[in-house]
Amino acid sequence: MQLTEKLYWYPWQGMANNCNSCLYRGEQLILFDPGHINNELNENCLEQLDSQLAADGFKLNEVDLILCTHGHPDHVEAVGAIREQSGARFGIHREDEFILEAMAKHYAGQGGKDFPSLTPDFYLEEGDLAGDAGNGTGDQIKVLHTPGHSPGCVCFYLPEEKALISGDTVFEGSIGRADLPGGNMETLGQSVDKLLRFEGVEMMLPGHMGYVSGASNVKHNLTQIKRFFFG
Repeated sequence: MQLTEKLYWYPWQGMANNCNSCLYRGEQLILFDPGHINNELNENCLEQLDSQLAADGFKLNEVDLILCTHGHPDHVEAVGAIREQSGARFGIHREDEFILEAMAKHYAGQGGKDFPSLTPDFYLEEGDLAGDAGNGTGDQIKVLHTPGHSPGCVCFYLPEEKALISGDTVFEGSIGRADLPGGNMETLGQSVDKLLRFEGVEMMLPGHMGYVSGASNVKHNLTQIKRFFFG
């Protein structure tokens, strides 16, 4: 689904768990949170994403850069498979690397099953994405470190689109769970405060559920989340 001239939204439409994905067509073709390959009901999540992209004229082997909001399998499992097709670079926050390492051990224990590497090409840090990550292009992306759901959770802000890709930090009317390894409810509350102070967001694209459109609606959503979950 095309939201702006450059920004596309691909909500998960299956029965079991998987994340929403986003695509940004700038000087690079950037894919955010590609999700599972197959989920717990063996739904072919990557195949669905491939079909959704194809409907908008894109191919997975054209992706230049993969950025993930955090390291949970429903957001990153397909990274390696896409990277093998496209040669794309992969970036994630260093504090979630322990999750990727645990996934690698899990797949290695499945009868020696071969699984595409999830080793990051670079690590995300708070601030503007630049240098090797951006390959010197003019694509503007700001990284906001928003831990709580996981230690390395980030949100991505696209200034030209005034869009916030919020991953599992905040949803429409809810938040990501904080009881998984490395999660912390108090820290998540601080991240919600950080997003409340951040200006310029007119569209919020979360990792699950629907998106929120309009600056006043985004602010109201965050205010209600703060009041309901954190007092």
